[in-house]
Amino acid sequence: MLQPIESKFIWAVFWIVSVLFVGLGSYFVGRAAQAKWMDLHTDNTPPLDLKLEKQGRYDEAIQVVLGQRKDGQSAPEDDSRVALLYLEQAKKDWGNREKWAEKSASYSNKAVESATADPFILETAMVNMDRAGDYSEHGCPFYEKARGFGESALTLAQGKTITVHGRSYPTQEITEFVQPGLKRIRAKVKAWCSNAVR
Repeated sequence: MLQPIESKFIWAVFWIVSVLFVGLGSYFVGRAAQAKWMDLHTDNTPPLDLKLEKQGRYDEAIQVVLGQRKDGQSAPEDDSRVALLYLEQAKKDWGNREKWAEKSASYSNKAVESATADPFILETAMVNMDRAGDYSEHGCPFYEKARGFGESALTLAQGKTITVHGRSYPTQEITEFVQPGLKRIRAKVKAWCSNAVR
């Protein structure tokens, strides 16, 4: 009589352990399969220009950004990105920083020329132009240009919202970002450019 009860107990334990093992195994196999499926349907790889930038291959990154243009049309976002890449190159290549600052400034100007009513392009150009001034031996023209871009961005951000490319954005974030940078740029202009020989 003792043996059938002991035998049933062993089978019950074996059955419970088997069910738990199969259930947990299925759960983890299912999670792994789901992760692989999600990787197939989402693109987590960074853009090529960002990869090249991280590798310090700025010229190639710039060519990738410029190559993305449609029909040779200048896109202000692309011009802003190229300006930033030139600034990153200036930060790493101090021997040619003046040259890279000039190139960055020219692309910031292009971006603003093609999107004069876009406060996001203006605030990006303000930041880029300020950095170009920092990398240049004669930064005053860059700082003055940066000040103008910042002031234009604030002028556009007068109401509670602004519509850019058909979408409405709150202006508070724009002003909160632009005002401190503009204050710093104005201080640079006042300290270094007011008495500068031109």
